[in-house]
Amino acid sequence: MEKYSASVKNGVTRRIAVVQEALSSKEAFIKAIETQESATGRLEHRNHWKNEDLDISPPSHWTWAWYDYAAFWWSYGFSSGVWSLGSSLVTIGLTSWQVCICVFIGYSLGALGVVLHSRSASTYHFGFQVESLVTCTIWVGVSLIQGGYFVAVCLRCIFGHNFTDIPNHIPASAGINIQQMIALIVIWFGSLPLLSVPIPRIRRIFSIKSFVVPPVTIGLFIYCMLQGKGKGTEFKTTVPMTGSTLAWAMLSGINSVMGKTSTLVVNQPDIARYARTRNTPVWSQALALPIGNTGCAALGIFATAAIKNSWGTALWNPWDLCDEILTRNWTAGTRTWVFIVNAGFVLSQVAGNLGANVIPWGADSMTFLPRFLNIKRGMYLAYILGVCIVPWKILKSASSFLAFLGGYSIFLGPFLGIFITDYFVIHKGNIFIEDLFLENGRYWYHGGVSWRACGAYLIAVVWTLPGFAAIFGNAVPLGWRELYKVSWVFVCAVAGVTYFGLCMIGDFGKEERRMVFEQMYHEGRAIVGEDVEGSAGSSGGSDVEVVGVSAEKKV
Repeated sequence: MEKYSASVKNGVTRRIAVVQEALSSKEAFIKAIETQESATGRLEHRNHWKNEDLDISPPSHWTWAWYDYAAFWWSYGFSSGVWSLGSSLVTIGLTSWQVCICVFIGYSLGALGVVLHSRSASTYHFGFQVESLVTCTIWVGVSLIQGGYFVAVCLRCIFGHNFTDIPNHIPASAGINIQQMIALIVIWFGSLPLLSVPIPRIRRIFSIKSFVVPPVTIGLFIYCMLQGKGKGTEFKTTVPMTGSTLAWAMLSGINSVMGKTSTLVVNQPDIARYARTRNTPVWSQALALPIGNTGCAALGIFATAAIKNSWGTALWNPWDLCDEILTRNWTAGTRTWVFIVNAGFVLSQVAGNLGANVIPWGADSMTFLPRFLNIKRGMYLAYILGVCIVPWKILKSASSFLAFLGGYSIFLGPFLGIFITDYFVIHKGNIFIEDLFLENGRYWYHGGVSWRACGAYLIAVVWTLPGFAAIFGNAVPLGWRELYKVSWVFVCAVAGVTYFGLCMIGDFGKEERRMVFEQMYHEGRAIVGEDVEGSAGSSGGSDVEVVGVSAEKKV
């Protein structure tokens, strides 16, 4: 005990000394808060376009195996957002089974995009920084407050009326009550320590989630089916559609589902860069994403239909459903299993928020200020800003803004089309790592801007803007609205084809096209100064062995 106390005291003393040194002068303070110049540590000269996380991930960080990616997507599917996915599709007149078909096709196409976009990252181990920080910030906040709703149900299960009867002095116009505010504070501080876990290790939370959440989700589904026994699992208000009307409705549903995966499709390289081998994220993602998401969406659709036919109300949000269950059946047994279900959904919200929003936000934000921001600092910043934007207010009142969030995927689709064309066709999978961080290098283009990519992006997006305007109630001709129903595939395809055409102008990419596919990788140049085939990344190893200093010291 004395030895432990002495160790703690020495640790505190060292930290105090570090703080005192940092505050001794302006130069010392700047040096203390600077990020490391590269993934291997401090360098004599800093490259302004690189830091420890923007640099190529070293083999010590290649820790994600195929089952980690499978767990990531399988567990992502079992979430409140996917459970309630059918709500918007049922309202346009699709039956429960038609919605399930749309969900499966949409997520299968999304999985194809994820696999293709992961290829360069799993091969060369770099991220893909896309500046979608505003929308990512909003989703960080929305996920936190939705997790707070589940925590509020848990607290009601534990404390009963002692929690629900706490006087609420927050005005109704705020969009949140005192119970939800308490729950938000609990989940915010309770999940904050997870931001300190190095990303090469954070895969464990998705493994845990993949085993914990599906059983509780299925348990909630079984309860709903028993409540609606004999009353059907179809929405009785649904008017059957046929012919072209049904075809366009299903195309719109598929497009809507694909739009929900757009952020993850674009940001997935930020996770794929930690793959043990370049083929690790292929089949694991291709299968787990559509199967897990379709399964949970189907459970939510049929469970909600059963409850509506039994209780007369469609409760799409799981927290509202669980709240109503407690109101109708306030017993010790019900409180126990409802608590377990909501605790599982809390884990789902926290883990899903990390993988889909917080980590990508951290990866994207550091490109603005690589000298002082790394992924971990960006993640903390995302957590702070996610609450500062008062997401409960957005969920309660900003219907137009939520419509924008539902449709903004048309602005992300072109990224995928351009990337697939650039990597697989124009450069044939060959990347000159040395030039990635060089000003005036081969990837500097014109003042740091690729006019070919910008042109392809604008040409693709402009066609869908009239249809996008229609979702806000603007009068738009039928043709533009129909085009918007297939907008995700459209902008992705048009951007890719246009980019290919523009790349045929001049000598752009000719050197790479003369090589065989991924020749740079096969020559062992995936990481500067490393032999790929003999690297530690292919063999895996334990977390203790593989996580390097730079991941441990990101503060």
